[in-house]
Amino acid sequence: MINKTNDTKFIVIQVVLTLSIAFIPIYFYLDASFENQNIKDKMMLKNYSSSVVSKIRLFEEENSDFFYYPRSNIFTSAIFDEKNKPIFSLFNANDKFTFESEFFNDLKKICHKQYLQNNIFGAKYIITCKDINNSQVIYNTIILILTMTCLIFLSSFFTIKQSTEPYKKLNHYLDDFLKDAMHELKTPIGVARVNIDLLQMRIKEDKHLLRIKSALKNMSIIYEDLEYYMQRFSGIEEKKDIDLSLFLDKRVDFFNDLATAKNIHLIRDIQSNIILHFNEIELYRIIDNNLSNAIKYSKEKSTITITLQKSEDKIHLIFEDQGIGIKDTSKIFDRYYRGDKITGGFGIGLSIVKNICVKNNIKISVASQINKGSTFSYIIDNNFLL
Repeated sequence: MINKTNDTKFIVIQVVLTLSIAFIPIYFYLDASFENQNIKDKMMLKNYSSSVVSKIRLFEEENSDFFYYPRSNIFTSAIFDEKNKPIFSLFNANDKFTFESEFFNDLKKICHKQYLQNNIFGAKYIITCKDINNSQVIYNTIILILTMTCLIFLSSFFTIKQSTEPYKKLNHYLDDFLKDAMHELKTPIGVARVNIDLLQMRIKEDKHLLRIKSALKNMSIIYEDLEYYMQRFSGIEEKKDIDLSLFLDKRVDFFNDLATAKNIHLIRDIQSNIILHFNEIELYRIIDNNLSNAIKYSKEKSTITITLQKSEDKIHLIFEDQGIGIKDTSKIFDRYYRGDKITGGFGIGLSIVKNICVKNNIKISVASQINKGSTFSYIIDNNFLL
């Protein structure tokens, strides 16, 4: 089903993929921006060094008594003699420099070294430094990425919306068709079951009627699975107090015709007076699908044991058959998986059961042996007990 969640997922994937590709030119943009900033810093350092040198020359020409060394909020400088000792410095005592190249830098500062002509202070060169600040580059990059993300998101949104619109309409038509078909099927199935029951009252022990009745009950189970599957997002969350012992006993009675048609004997081990606070529709789906599958995959003249016991504030619901067994128990809860295509069905029954159990924190365990049978166990914790 195509819905808003899927649309959003597709848009996010599209944006992430596009941005991943876009990060290649963004990387080169960042690299060029950092290099450009580095060139600007070097030019600024040169200009500031030149201004300090000019003031030293001006001081010599004016022959003043006091020299006020230039200070700046951006630049820090010092003049050194030919032995690399500072004559005057605005640097911290911990600052150390290398003197090999014109420009040198570490992670925090970039510095410039400029040689001086003969001067009154006996200074051989001046070193000027400034803090490395790439905040503007980073800011511009963030704005660029945000802008690109918004543009890509909007373009992806409109593109995906336009491309999925036909599928949404088709999906809507299919949903309407299935709902109408399900509505139309419900009445004839119900009428057929009522008339079969009336006919069976007149004709006792007729194997053909029993098979027809069993087939109708199988159709009813498939219909109810499809109905639940289609309405699973409708918010049917109403729970009520249910006598699980009586409820399970009645469901076993309902399936007795199906079992009798295959000469299967249903054995009940049901502890009485177990009350559960649960959704009745979901309980139907758990029990009906397990009983239906147990009968469907059991051999003729075998037995199916239905156990319901309460112990240590937990309910144990167990369905044990003597059927054909399951080759791979890890796949049986997958949607549309069918262990035996000959027996029919859509393969959604156990998928529905698994979703209900996950939602209600019911633990499932499956044990099976080929040609010996399978056991489905459900443990319901005390949150649902009364």
